[in-house]
Amino acid sequence: MITLKDIGRIAGCDISTASRVLNGKPCRVSEEMRDRIHETARQLEYLPNRTASSLANGNTRTVGVLIPNVFDGVYAEYLERLETGFTAAGYAVRPFICHNRPEKENAALDSLLRNEVDAMIAMYYSFDCRDRYERISRSRQPLIFRCVNEIEELPFDTVRMDLTEGYGVLASHLADMGCKRIAVVGGSVASLLACGGNSIPLGYFRAACKARGIAVGPECGIVSGDGQDEAYEAVSRLCKGKSAPPFDGMIVQSTNRVFGVCKALLDAGFRIPETVKAATFSDLSVCRYSPIPVTVWAQPVEEICRALTEATLARLEHPDSPPRKMEFQSTLIIRKSTNPERNA
Repeated sequence: MITLKDIGRIAGCDISTASRVLNGKPCRVSEEMRDRIHETARQLEYLPNRTASSLANGNTRTVGVLIPNVFDGVYAEYLERLETGFTAAGYAVRPFICHNRPEKENAALDSLLRNEVDAMIAMYYSFDCRDRYERISRSRQPLIFRCVNEIEELPFDTVRMDLTEGYGVLASHLADMGCKRIAVVGGSVASLLACGGNSIPLGYFRAACKARGIAVGPECGIVSGDGQDEAYEAVSRLCKGKSAPPFDGMIVQSTNRVFGVCKALLDAGFRIPETVKAATFSDLSVCRYSPIPVTVWAQPVEEICRALTEATLARLEHPDSPPRKMEFQSTLIIRKSTNPERNA
């Protein structure tokens, strides 16, 4: 088995220098030597012994990533990009799939409290986990958030994105395209709309509709389970036996529902976008290459992942530095599902 001693002997440096360079730690060494060490490790196919390293310094060289599900392809994209970034820095990525269940979310956060991972990236903020967040804050362990809403006084590094504002942007766009009756299809946001509740996303949605003179009521919330089949069934029930669609515009809460929604509309005899226009969030490749390309409120996933990786590594290196707050803007990408004049 190739060891650090072998790397140092061939590259012409001591073991500690080879170790610090390969683990991305600060080291007074020339760029020429640094490149030589990396090239030697590559040629010898050196694999670091993470278990031994963990026992020696108390670190696992692992970063946890807490995600709500694996149905939505955008989380797979986040995981892939984060894994690439952390691997380059000498860390492994461990996903925690919690399905929006508080007990699983708390159990994932306990892994950080038990030092089973060196840091945790939470892809969303859960009010059910506030007690755990407070414990982590007191213990000064690295917890980094990707937030879709502004969370006041959050004592952690945060990367915020304007996903919730997208409900207003998409509603305004659908109104610009001539829609007079707009529905929201999905889980939590649609559920709150259906029961007359309030939330930050619904605030943007209602404000945009009100500005365009579009009425919004509980009937505008079309609740479906988390998946294409569930979304297909929900919209099929809504359209069954109708000669005209109840809504001429639909904002679909996620990409793991939008194609079920589109198929249900088409199977009911309603043309997209001539009869019903549909839009969603996140610009996955399937949205671009679908037979009817889908209009999206696109997250800058690559930039967000880079920021999450850099913030996590900086927190591990400088645990006492003040929390960082970073913001990213999404982009409305208009395609044929809302605009018949678009060829793609």
